[in-house]
Amino acid sequence: MHLLLTESFAASGMSATCEAERAYWLSREKAAVSAPVEIDVVEFHEAAGLMYPMNWRHDTPQDTETFMLAEMYCGNVTEIYARCGRRYFRMRDYCNTNHADIVRKVKEVFSPKTTGQK
Repeated sequence: MHLLLTESFAASGMSATCEAERAYWLSREKAAVSAPVEIDVVEFHEAAGLMYPMNWRHDTPQDTETFMLAEMYCGNVTEIYARCGRRYFRMRDYCNTNHADIVRKVKEVFSPKTTGQK
């Protein structure tokens, strides 16, 4: 989905429907979502100090902590930071993603896979 909004395509850009524009921005938002990557403790704490963190949560029994930046990256997608034990992660996802889902997504990528052996 592309909206042709450059000067050379001004006429076709002005005739774009609101549905086409909405679809375009939703596709950009979806493309902004990224998988977790491991970071160091310094990057985690520097991110926490950039601005007041949004949705800061922790789960003491699981030894996990997550927060989001209040500034959106694209649409409703923001940078999310997570701590699982002594490991730290960054990802981009929707700002309404809850703590449990963030931790689950991190563990899906970084936890060892079980092979069903007993």
